[in-house]
Amino acid sequence: MRRNTLPPLDTQAKKKEYIEKHLFDALRYLLAAATEWSIQKQLKLEIPGYEVQVYAMDSTLLRARTLFEFFTNETTNNYYGCTEFIPAPLQSPSYSELEHGWKVPLHSHLMHAQDRSITRKLNTASGQKDLNEMPVYFAKEILKLWKDFENELVAGGDPQLKALGELARGKRKEAIDAAKGVVNSAVARQHAEMKDEQLQPVFIFD
Repeated sequence: MRRNTLPPLDTQAKKKEYIEKHLFDALRYLLAAATEWSIQKQLKLEIPGYEVQVYAMDSTLLRARTLFEFFTNETTNNYYGCTEFIPAPLQSPSYSELEHGWKVPLHSHLMHAQDRSITRKLNTASGQKDLNEMPVYFAKEILKLWKDFENELVAGGDPQLKALGELARGKRKEAIDAAKGVVNSAVARQHAEMKDEQLQPVFIFD
């Protein structure tokens, strides 16, 4: 049974608001943080007291987990899943509880104090990676799930769901464009000039 504290998204207006405010907020800051992490990894500034790469990694992981849980789960008593919009949860073989899957290590890293210098190896298309090297991989998998979500909304032919799918597509583009702003920021450009490095957008809209 649903708790009264989590009302169903049972109108077009509620669904639209959830995409525009909550899902978009998570995606926008996910891509911005993953981009910042990538920039810091490339530049290797090593400025004492300037731990932006760590902050960006934690922000990326937090928002990635939020969106993974939404896209791959049904609605529960505690949080919404994508079944508020589409018939069944989306599939992400990477975000699983299997050995070298992403789900358990991501939860453990975020929710429990532990030695973060020792992390479980996670599977990627480029081979196994430490969780500390995963921000961009997480963000790209979320973008894939987001596109799957768009397609599911449009596929049924329902005009209202199609409108939500088009809204989701627009918000994905908006989030990617915002992440490019991180690359083009005055601070990033200044640091890149100091290190004689060229910065490029991490995420491309397609």
